[in-house]
Amino acid sequence: MTHLPDLKLPDLSLHALGTTVRAQGAGAFAALREVRRLEALLTRFRPSPLTTLNARGELRDPPTDLRLALTHALDVARRTRGLITPAVLGALEAAGYTAAPGAGPVRPATPVPGLDVLAGVTVDDDLIRLPRGVRLDLGGTAKSWIAAQAARFLSGDALLDVGGDLHTQFTRPGTLGVRTPDGSPLYLNVGAGVAGVATSSVLTRVWAGGHHLIDPRTARPATAPWVQVTALAGRVTVAETLAKLALLGADDLLRDLAPPGTRLIAFDHARRAHTWEDGSWGRWAA
Repeated sequence: MTHLPDLKLPDLSLHALGTTVRAQGAGAFAALREVRRLEALLTRFRPSPLTTLNARGELRDPPTDLRLALTHALDVARRTRGLITPAVLGALEAAGYTAAPGAGPVRPATPVPGLDVLAGVTVDDDLIRLPRGVRLDLGGTAKSWIAAQAARFLSGDALLDVGGDLHTQFTRPGTLGVRTPDGSPLYLNVGAGVAGVATSSVLTRVWAGGHHLIDPRTARPATAPWVQVTALAGRVTVAETLAKLALLGADDLLRDLAPPGTRLIAFDHARRAHTWEDGSWGRWAA
C-alpha cells in the first residue's frame, strides 16, 4: 500500500515473483517489463538458467544478470556471516517449500552449507560452478535486487514496489503506507531523493508447521522474535538485508551493518510495534 499525495503519475501493476509488483512514474511500463525479464532468469519455480545451474552443478556462458544477482547474494551472505544465504534450497524443500509453500512433505532438516563451502562457488563470465551438494534459492535477496535493477528505467518522481521491497525516488518528501500485521496502515515519511523500504514477515508464504524464512543455524523455519519488520534505508537492497536480519533476531549484525539514518519498525507476536533508529542503537523501543 502506498500513498503519494499530489503526485499525478502512471500507476501500473502485474503479478510476478509470486507477488504483486507495482510501478508509478515515468518509465513504469519499462520497469515492469524488466521485472518480468529478470524473474525468468532467476526463478526456481519453472525452467530457468538457475534451475539448470542447480540441476547440473555448473552453467556455461551464464546470463550476465544471473552472475550479477548471484554475486550480490554471495556478498550479502559474507556480510551477514551466512545468516542470509542463497544456499538454503535443500532446507526450504525439507521444510515443505517445493513448488509452492507447503506443497512438499516435511523431511528431516537438511544442513545449510556454510561460508566455507560458499567460498568454493565459481562465478566467471563464462562459467558458474557450484560445490558438490550446493543448490541455490535466490529468494532472500532477489526481490530487492530486481527492484534496484528495474528502477533504472524510472525517471522523476517514481516508485517501484516488488512485493514489499520498494525503491522510491522523490523530488520532495513523500508518504508511504505499509500494511501492518493487523491490516491497518503504518505511515512512513520518506525524504527527497532515493530511498529503499523493505518489509519481511513470517505471516506470508506460510503453511502448517512452517514459513519461508530459513534460519541457517537450525536449517528450519526461523523462530522469529518478530512477525514483521519494515526497514527504511538509502537503498532497497540494504533495507531488505536489514529487515531480514532483524526478523532473525541478529541485533549484533544490525549494529554493525545498519548505515546512519536507518529506521526499523518491528511487530511482536502480540502485534505491538517497536522501533530502532538513530539514537537507540542496540535496543528496541516500544
